[in-house]
Amino acid sequence: MAALKLISSRDEAGNVRTFIFETNGLTWIAGQNQGYTLSQAGATEAENQRWFTIASAPSEGVIHITTRVSESRFKQTLNFMKPGEKIMAYELGGDFTWEEESDEPVVMVAGGIGVTPFRSILLERHKAGKPLNATLLYFNRTEEVSFQTELQNLSNKHPEFTLRIPIGEPITADKILELAPQARKQILYLSGPEPMVESIGSKLHERGITVKQDRFPGYDDKNY
Repeated sequence: MAALKLISSRDEAGNVRTFIFETNGLTWIAGQNQGYTLSQAGATEAENQRWFTIASAPSEGVIHITTRVSESRFKQTLNFMKPGEKIMAYELGGDFTWEEESDEPVVMVAGGIGVTPFRSILLERHKAGKPLNATLLYFNRTEEVSFQTELQNLSNKHPEFTLRIPIGEPITADKILELAPQARKQILYLSGPEPMVESIGSKLHERGITVKQDRFPGYDDKNY
């Protein structure tokens, strides 16, 4: 385990907030996730442990935890942390990553807060001077869209990168294939609420589509 010191925090959109920590020497691949412990949130693992996909690119030199701030003890404790206070990090992992040597086009589908790995992946490739051969379908319940300006700036700089932000539309396999029919021949990255990822992932698999999944527990179609 490693103790990470909070540098600062900022609001993104709606109740989404980013907490910026020192890395304390930790390294990761864009798109990976990590477990975190806040012992002050409670005595049990259910209260004091959570997993987050790291929202920052490794090249940024800091760790971003970006999440919706709910009423859970963990989220409330995180929200009231002050600069200099620490969170414990453990068990970095996950393979929701872009194959390092591949420039083959991909389709990315995010449900709300599920956009965090895509921010990390796209920004890291941009900073490395690699092409962003991707279509990102970024579904949101409302017009409060996290990272919208940042993603739009990447789209403006990379004509090979297509950004689409459907607002208030249900996320379904049919809608994904309507907006990005090329997904039938490309790898599709699907990230968001666990029930949505499981359900839609299964339907896409049935259609012969190669799907990589990043599941966000604790979210559903009403709070993603």
